[in-house]
Amino acid sequence: MAEAQASRLASLKIDRTARPRRKLLRRWPLWVGLAVVLALVVGAAVVGRAPSVRVAEVREARPGEQQTELSAAGYVSSRRRSIIAPQVAGRLVEVAVEEGDAVKKGQVLARLDDRDARVGAARIRAELQAASQRLVAAQATATRARSDLARAERLARAQVITRASLEEAQALARASSAEEHAASAQLAAAREAAQAAELQLSHTVVRAPFAGTVVRKLADEGAVLAPAALEQENIGGIVELVDLGALEVEAEVSEEQLPRIELGQPALVFLDAYPDQAFAAKVRSVRPAIDRSKATADVNVEFEEIPPGVLPDMGARVAFLKEALPPEALVEKDAALRVPASAVVQNGGESVVWVVQDGKVKREPVQVAEKVGDEMALAQGPEPGTQVVVSPNGTLRPGRKVKVRTEGG
Repeated sequence: MAEAQASRLASLKIDRTARPRRKLLRRWPLWVGLAVVLALVVGAAVVGRAPSVRVAEVREARPGEQQTELSAAGYVSSRRRSIIAPQVAGRLVEVAVEEGDAVKKGQVLARLDDRDARVGAARIRAELQAASQRLVAAQATATRARSDLARAERLARAQVITRASLEEAQALARASSAEEHAASAQLAAAREAAQAAELQLSHTVVRAPFAGTVVRKLADEGAVLAPAALEQENIGGIVELVDLGALEVEAEVSEEQLPRIELGQPALVFLDAYPDQAFAAKVRSVRPAIDRSKATADVNVEFEEIPPGVLPDMGARVAFLKEALPPEALVEKDAALRVPASAVVQNGGESVVWVVQDGKVKREPVQVAEKVGDEMALAQGPEPGTQVVVSPNGTLRPGRKVKVRTEGG
């Protein structure tokens, strides 16, 4: 009977493990539906998002491009460029020049408070005068002692005075001679100190070390300056002085291209500020050092004639030529346009570029003339200044919106 009762109780026991399974089985369509909806939303966002493209502008060919051996970017610099700082510490009481002023070598640029230096120089001059008087007195004493010694020696030979008197005269002569030499040495030291004091005083006046133009004013009256080897541009400096008559272009050339550069090699300089002009130049020097981080060397290119309006730090591009060009070639242009080679792609058997206009892309057929370095010369194509996509991918479609990045960005 107990066994029958236990069996009935067991049949009434609730199985709690089965219910979650049934709930999960009933809810799985809901989870699948949510996943599908989420995937559709993400996919729509990805598809609808405007892709980012890198663009470059169609440009006209520059003069002398057919003779270009290689080209490199750089900037205008000067062979003589310096931040002028004082040689002594002091408070700045006057800045005698302004930005843009042309100055001559030796011209006064600024003055420091010189009161302490003047007091020190006056004290040294007084000490110099005292040392000079001491030397005069010591010379007079030494002259008298030598005269007394000579008379004592005559009297000693005549046996008029004793040997002790002669030795006393000799001792006095030696002592006075030593005092004369000491006074002479003190005078020499005083003269050196006076020269140092005058030099210190002269350093309170800051002069131009070379003829040039003040391009920046770095300090005003009241600033307290200290002499230092400048590790940063503005520390301790008063003005920045540049010789505009020694302007050149400093171009960065990759180390594998350096063997193609020779001293005196003809070149053309194209300034970003004057993109339609070419300036004749030649290689002046190659800096004998490689920048490890960029694997480049600096090549200094000097203008045949420095153009008016050119300023330091202007952006430039240098075309190193195979041979020199006649002057008339500097104004001649190749009729072909230039675009990055990677911007030209094949579509249906024809060459095309993807043009960006009003934030959207479209295909435009082009006629390729030849490949020039890393660019394509186009006999027919978009107008100069038109933006074209660099290295377009397969996601582009006519009329699709894009986000633009300039080349190198």
